[in-house]
Amino acid sequence: MNNISKIDITMTAVLRPAILAETLVNIRKHVCKDNCDGYRLILNIDPIGEDIDPLKVVKIANKNFKDVVYNIAEKPSFPHAVKWVWSQVEAPYVFHWEDDVNILHDIDVDDMISILKKYKELSSLRLYKAVTPAKKRFYTFACTWNYHKEGFYMANDWKKQFGLNPILIKSEFVKEAVPKMVDNINPEKQFRYSQEYMRPLIRKWKYGLYTKPGDPRMIDGRKGQSWKNQMGVDKPGGGKTFTEWVKKEKKK
Repeated sequence: MNNISKIDITMTAVLRPAILAETLVNIRKHVCKDNCDGYRLILNIDPIGEDIDPLKVVKIANKNFKDVVYNIAEKPSFPHAVKWVWSQVEAPYVFHWEDDVNILHDIDVDDMISILKKYKELSSLRLYKAVTPAKKRFYTFACTWNYHKEGFYMANDWKKQFGLNPILIKSEFVKEAVPKMVDNINPEKQFRYSQEYMRPLIRKWKYGLYTKPGDPRMIDGRKGQSWKNQMGVDKPGGGKTFTEWVKKEKKK
């Protein structure tokens, strides 16, 4: 990584050390290329999941990154977790991640930063979760995306295009968002036209997908689903209205 001296990786996590360890090793392999000195990991740990000391999760973080900032929350809250990790941001770029998502191919972070620098109005570049159609214009996330020769797609609409996982974001966007965020709405759903308090922020930026025509899918979060089933925890509302993990009631 040559473009800047530091990237903050912000991550929301729960008590599932094996999954976190796999994710962090995956990031080191495909994002940092095992040269993590220029990265700082900012980790929020919600106290739900396996019956372990939360410091075990911290130990795994410290094993993979030299520079780690962490918070062990008093109670689970997805909105509060995102707000906390973002409130710690100091670097000019923020790679937001969740603890159960693997990246499937190497990515060029320097290239992503070059794009964000060139396009001043571009807030972020998401990694795409599906196979990219082999065409320069396609429809997803409720809008049309147009391909740019630098190697990314830009949305032609701003009303509901910001997503969280994983995504490289300019810190200006994050720092302006934190004071506006609330604790009772799924963080990702707060960045929507329907949330009047967030409209002034999201309407002044553009949104990108870091993928090229015909590219395979870049990320995979399925390991989290099997863990949830095994542990008996769930995201109420199917994730759309999710604000905190809950334990499922056992059937009698």
